[in-house]
Amino acid sequence: MDELFSIGQLSKLFNIKIPTLRYYDEVGLLKPAKVDDTSHYRYYSTEQFERLNVITYLRALNLSIDAIKDFFEARDISRLQEMLGEQKQQVQQQILALENVNRRIDARLDQVRDAQNSTLDKLELIELPEVSIISLDENYQPTQDIEFPITTLRKKYGLDKNIFLGKIALRLSRTNLLKGQFGQYSGLLLILEPGDTEDATATLSAGQYLRVRFHGTHENASKSYSQLVDYCQKNSLEIVGDAIETSLIDYGITDDYEKYVTEIRVPVIKNN
Repeated sequence: MDELFSIGQLSKLFNIKIPTLRYYDEVGLLKPAKVDDTSHYRYYSTEQFERLNVITYLRALNLSIDAIKDFFEARDISRLQEMLGEQKQQVQQQILALENVNRRIDARLDQVRDAQNSTLDKLELIELPEVSIISLDENYQPTQDIEFPITTLRKKYGLDKNIFLGKIALRLSRTNLLKGQFGQYSGLLLILEPGDTEDATATLSAGQYLRVRFHGTHENASKSYSQLVDYCQKNSLEIVGDAIETSLIDYGITDDYEKYVTEIRVPVIKNN
């Protein structure tokens, strides 16, 4: 009879944990060549080494135990090709998902760096491209908990609850802006970026925007809104849309309130 190896020896030879080998036995994937009637110790022969090598290889490809059992029962080349083809599709989907996550991380890093290097309370005219968004029309006041409308937005559109960092913005209507009513927001929106798979419900138009960044959150925004409106009046700029307010650095990133940065931008055109 071939030389027999204890489960401990097999574990060391293949660098596989003993509980894993026991599990393979329990589910019928790799039965020992012999089990001692008295001690119940498991022993394996060299004939089982090839099967264990195949199991290890297929597990490294992340195939399920049931799929591997199915392969051994069929022992057919076409079945192996089918299994590997299915697994390849899953891997490609995982790669795509990771690439999307990577793009999100890059976007967050770029946003934080940009916010940290901002000159606060400086009014700037900038050109922005069209931006896809998911919008929720719901009134909101700075004294309210913003997590409730965020949850409403997420549930309404089936959004991933973990994607909101730095991407949630408040909308202050043009009407309220011109009336000086800076404490009543008219909506909430999620700014979509490369890597997001959600379907947009609207867009922020491309064009010229007047932008200001300030220290604090929406609770401190009134002064900056006044500055924007005054600047437009003094420089023949017409506000042609709603103001968009975004927290670039807030409690989601740091507990240091002194580092909070919020941005407001309004679409404008130059009056001749």
